[in-house]
Amino acid sequence: MKTPWLVNGKLANLYLLYGTERHLLEEWEREIVKAALPDGERFDYMKIDLNDQPLDAVLDEAETVPFLSDYRVVIAKPATFLTGAKDKKTHNVDRLAEYIIQPADYAIVVLIVEAEKLDERKTIVKRLKDRAVILEAKKPTTEELFRFVMDAVNDKGYRMDRPAIERLIFLTGEMWATLTHELDKLMLYAGDRPAIELEDVDLLVPRTLEDNVFQLTDYLMKRQLEPAIRLIRDLEKQGQEVLALLGLMARQYRMMLLSKRLAEQGYGERQIASKVGAHPYAIKLALQAGKRFTFAQLEQALIAITTTDEGMKTGRGDKRILFDSLVVRLATL
Repeated sequence: MKTPWLVNGKLANLYLLYGTERHLLEEWEREIVKAALPDGERFDYMKIDLNDQPLDAVLDEAETVPFLSDYRVVIAKPATFLTGAKDKKTHNVDRLAEYIIQPADYAIVVLIVEAEKLDERKTIVKRLKDRAVILEAKKPTTEELFRFVMDAVNDKGYRMDRPAIERLIFLTGEMWATLTHELDKLMLYAGDRPAIELEDVDLLVPRTLEDNVFQLTDYLMKRQLEPAIRLIRDLEKQGQEVLALLGLMARQYRMMLLSKRLAEQGYGERQIASKVGAHPYAIKLALQAGKRFTFAQLEQALIAITTTDEGMKTGRGDKRILFDSLVVRLATL
């Protein structure tokens, strides 16, 4: 695991952690505390809620000599005063600005705020950028998540092939926290087996609505009408409206058609994903599925979906009957 909180292998005296990925913020916070207080000593650890206590309390703690450890660790959040959002409390920012110039060498102060960006116009933010270690917890790329999964399974002595990793990342919506939770569950399930298989991912990781629509489309392409209807009924029981399902089906068939056209023009999966505005894994599935149909068949499917959509919205029949009729028609293309 990377250690971005270390500077030349050492802890810094001032940290500012911000961003929208709560899982990363919490992970960095834990690791900084663990590195500073490896024995778990809590006499020299203080966590302050800046919604309830002033910034002065943070600096008072930071200027207190540690009791049993090398460092006094002070965690302060949410540091909303560093963003453009309205703060619940007025803080003595001038004192922090002075402290930043010469922080106590025995203290580690960690300011945390869950926000997309800092207010770069504020003097205190500029000073922190000059003097503190600043880490941004932003949404990871697919490549970063792939490396994360590979490192995690290798560290635990497991093996996981690319298709299984891609499927896991897709089903967890590229969210660090969800991905970590599901990966822990998969490794626990694998037990003494050396590999985590694609089948394990499909068995244990909950399907997204988009993935269920992929499955529905796959059933229709294979003319498997019975499992298709069963899946639709299951989704209805979960509260999904047929009009919403119809919209996702339209998106899926449109994606297959566009992907097929772009692939014939020489574009790769990632280029197509960028042009279509979809996840690369979704494009991969769309390209695989699109091979079963001609352009004319995909266009017929989209016309049928559009006609059904108009019928539902104009009240030309019962929505479920119209939707079921469409499903039968698509299964017989």
